[in-house]
Amino acid sequence: MSLFRDDFYSTKPSRRVYHRRSAARQSGTMWLAIALLVLGITLVAVVLANQSEAPPVSGEVQQDSRDDRGGTDDREAAGSQSEDREAGSQEQSSGSANSGSDSGTDASTGSSSDSNGGASAGAGVGGADGLAEYRSEVAWAIAQVYDAVVSIVMESDEEITDWKDIYSIGSGIIFLVQGDTAYVVTNHHVASAAEKLEIVLSNGVKRKAEVIGSDAISDLAVLKTDAKGIETVAVFGRSSDLQPGETAIAIGNPLGLGYAHTTTAGIISAKGLRSIPVSLSGNGILDWEMEVIQIDAAINSGNSGGALVNIKGEVIGINTMKIAWFGVEGLGFAIPIDLAAPVIEELLEKGRVSRPYLGISAVSVADYTGMEPLDLPKEVTSGAVIMSVEGPAKSAGLRAYDVIVKLDETRIDDMIDLRKYLYTHKKIGDPIEVTVYRNGRQRSYNFKLGELP
Repeated sequence: MSLFRDDFYSTKPSRRVYHRRSAARQSGTMWLAIALLVLGITLVAVVLANQSEAPPVSGEVQQDSRDDRGGTDDREAAGSQSEDREAGSQEQSSGSANSGSDSGTDASTGSSSDSNGGASAGAGVGGADGLAEYRSEVAWAIAQVYDAVVSIVMESDEEITDWKDIYSIGSGIIFLVQGDTAYVVTNHHVASAAEKLEIVLSNGVKRKAEVIGSDAISDLAVLKTDAKGIETVAVFGRSSDLQPGETAIAIGNPLGLGYAHTTTAGIISAKGLRSIPVSLSGNGILDWEMEVIQIDAAINSGNSGGALVNIKGEVIGINTMKIAWFGVEGLGFAIPIDLAAPVIEELLEKGRVSRPYLGISAVSVADYTGMEPLDLPKEVTSGAVIMSVEGPAKSAGLRAYDVIVKLDETRIDDMIDLRKYLYTHKKIGDPIEVTVYRNGRQRSYNFKLGELP
């Protein structure tokens, strides 16, 4: 039995071979037709594409996808942004300097920032050569203020070898350079934490600092130091028109120098200003209310006195406190720059803030723990108990244990009400009517306010 087919050895084509060759010829013809069809379609597509392609009307060149290695196109784009933002920052600085009392910004502060190159030197993206790259507006804003934020520490003869070993009691902002002197604003509770203070610049250099003025009520203080090597000066912005959801960036030195120049970002998290009760004496008795900006950027111990910055790189507030209850997060507060600027100016000029003065020390009725009976009518359950008297109040006839219930026509329920009315509605030398209860009887005394010593 043959294992091979007969046509394999045949010299004549068999019927099967003939049909196979015929089919092959037909298949080749079909594939040639398909190839020609595809080629024709391709040529038509190319012609149509060439006809539809036209130069852009605006003449702008489309930018390729970004190269993280920072090629020529990126540097040119960064330089263009630098010019635009530098122009905007200089215009804002000029407006801030000339806005006067409308913005609450010290005019001399704004102009000195420009004249000393602090604001303008850091205002452009990438600096003079335009080569550096900021990949977000937040990064650019931080760069404008970063070197103007300092750490405030207790004076020590030790060299800084490890920042983690030195505890920062707070932060501060370089806001003015005049000649050889640089001025730093911080919180009163930071400046009063030690008799002798030093500042630590962003590059780690330590400088002795001297307190030239401090005010417990506003929680602000101004320090001065040697200006050598200081090139960046913060520019004050405006806080009166802040909106909820607006970017807010906190820069400071939480938990010591090991975390120096920490930046946290968030938003303005409440409309308008919050009134937060505080204890001016630190004894836990609430006797004043601070008007503050509420933010959700993280604020920690050591951030006090640091900068709250907007997206333009301007200081809009001075970080001062947070709510630190268990389970509470994202409730930080800053002193609005519009309220801070006049106080800073007065501290620069006089070393103190002048305020009207009754001539009493007092506590709220709710906080009174003395042994002397107050003899108040049953319907009177609030007011301010006078503990000691001097100056204008003593001359007018007020006595210890009198209970103040009205100033002029304004009801007084506690010491917060008393200070609020006195410091926001009255001036030194203004007349005032003080209504008190003494031995169960109501009395009124009229006199002129003095000046707080």
